[in-house]
Amino acid sequence: MRFFEREPWSRPSVGLVVNPLASHDIRRLTCLAPVVDTHRLANIVARILRGLAAGGATEALFMVEPTRVVERAASLCAAAPPSWGRVPALTPVGGVARDAPATGEAARAMRAAGAACVVVVGGDGTHRAVVTAWPEVVVASVATGTNNAFAEVVDPTVLGLAAAAYAADPEAHAAHVRRTTRLDVARDGHAPVTALVDVLSVRGSWVGSRAVWDAAQLVEAVVTRADPTTHGIAGLAGMTGAAAAPAYHIRFGRPGRRVLAPLGPGQLVPTSVRTVDRLDVGDTVVLAGGVTLAFDGERELVLPPGRPARVTVATDGPRVIAASDLVRAAARAGRFTDQADRGTVG
Repeated sequence: MRFFEREPWSRPSVGLVVNPLASHDIRRLTCLAPVVDTHRLANIVARILRGLAAGGATEALFMVEPTRVVERAASLCAAAPPSWGRVPALTPVGGVARDAPATGEAARAMRAAGAACVVVVGGDGTHRAVVTAWPEVVVASVATGTNNAFAEVVDPTVLGLAAAAYAADPEAHAAHVRRTTRLDVARDGHAPVTALVDVLSVRGSWVGSRAVWDAAQLVEAVVTRADPTTHGIAGLAGMTGAAAAPAYHIRFGRPGRRVLAPLGPGQLVPTSVRTVDRLDVGDTVVLAGGVTLAFDGERELVLPPGRPARVTVATDGPRVIAASDLVRAAARAGRFTDQADRGTVG
């Protein structure tokens, strides 16, 4: 189906989760991580809304949050010249979201309302909150956090266009949705926890400011990506030169080889790495107690001595839209041209 030929009954709905606090943690003091302020975030969301509307999305179900970024973005669009185009109808879902559980509630409300996919504007932790609440969600991601190991870096307008295209015809664009690996964390007597990128054990028995920036604290990690062009544990794994695998188990400390670890933006720290082992789907790593566990870059859970955690590699993680690839394929298929224009491009 071409965008100029949309059927009148085709009314695709897209969810929109924006976390205005995704780039405001302590790593703004410990490295060169940028701050995405409310004005810039509203601009990003306005561009997403333009892309959604141009792609044919008629409704955006959005999470309400205290700074009202989506509403600010809508105001920016309303003040723009009419030639810039319209925006989809905006429908708030859930209450005012102030934390990860409330973000999850908003995601569940979007699922109940029939959203075909969810555009997530935030960091790895925001994505994790959405996926934990809605495991089968199809996500279109805009990276506005610190390490951003999970989200694709893509222009917001393109991302909105891709999300609308997918929502209008999921089957036609299924080839551009990839299933990611996830990490399941189990402890005796507790509900399981899911991580999208990494589970890291660090020395000490405190959560504190949550962020991890001191290489001397690292004990071991399980990570789903090895990419030297990103930050955090995924970037560190990539710096080791590890071959492609579903996941990796990394042990830190001496004796070991020194690896230049990109723990955060502008923070390149020589780190001692003892071993990097390949993990396959279904493999389980036991992390010893007496440490604090960080999920996707944030410390969250203190493990008492003698109370280990088991981390298992699973393939049925969230589904992610490869926005750039989808839009390129749609353009090659002529989905953005009027029938009358067919054949005019050499």
